[in-house]
Amino acid sequence: MSVGQKPLRALLPASLLAAGLAIGLAAPARADMFPDNEARRAILDLRAQVTQNQQSTQNQLAQQAQQIQQIRNSLLDLSTQIEQMRSEMAQLRGKQDAATQQLNDALSKLQTSQQQLTQRLKPLEPVQVQINGQTYTVQPAEKAAFDQALATFRNGDFAGSATQLKAFLAQYPASPYDADAQYWLANAQYAQKQYKDAIATFQGLIQNSPNNPRLPEAMLGLANCQIEVRQISAARKTLNTLVQTYPQSEAAQAGRDRLAKLK
Repeated sequence: MSVGQKPLRALLPASLLAAGLAIGLAAPARADMFPDNEARRAILDLRAQVTQNQQSTQNQLAQQAQQIQQIRNSLLDLSTQIEQMRSEMAQLRGKQDAATQQLNDALSKLQTSQQQLTQRLKPLEPVQVQINGQTYTVQPAEKAAFDQALATFRNGDFAGSATQLKAFLAQYPASPYDADAQYWLANAQYAQKQYKDAIATFQGLIQNSPNNPRLPEAMLGLANCQIEVRQISAARKTLNTLVQTYPQSEAAQAGRDRLAKLK
């Protein structure tokens, strides 16, 4: 190459050479830059997705943890309620046991009261008695009063018996013991030589109780009282009636003997 013909590189300024060199070097590097960017984007996208998945997982875990905590709280509340219910049931059992005991005590007291009341009322309950072969219902006090008056008579206290029999007839005017009470009263009066009173009592018995089994004896007693007060005609009439009406009675046999003596 001749001096007149210098190389192109020598003739170009240094700045242009540098620029051309830079362009030449940059061309292949820019061609390789695009695949790296896509990989980076993919990595970034993957990282973003992983981060998003992590956040989603964390959110789900947080929600699950919250739900688990809520379940735990619910279970704790339920356990507390169950314990309260157990306590209340225990209290109710205690109250029920106490109420049952009180009820049993009340029933026991009621049964005792009923037994005591029955014992108290027993002396007041009507009783059945046999009077001259027939059954009657009388009050216990009524029976006791008559039995007492009769016992007084049999003990020889005729005045006391007469007093008791009069009180009995006044207190129990409709008693089935009425005829017997009059009969024994008349005998008590006769024993005290109260013949006129005995006559009135015997006559009342004969008139008011014509079917009484003691009537023959009452007629004999009446005749004896009439004899004592010297009512001989009346006594004879009473004895005749006795013999004619009750001929088979022991009183009629005694009446016949009296009639024979009156003649």
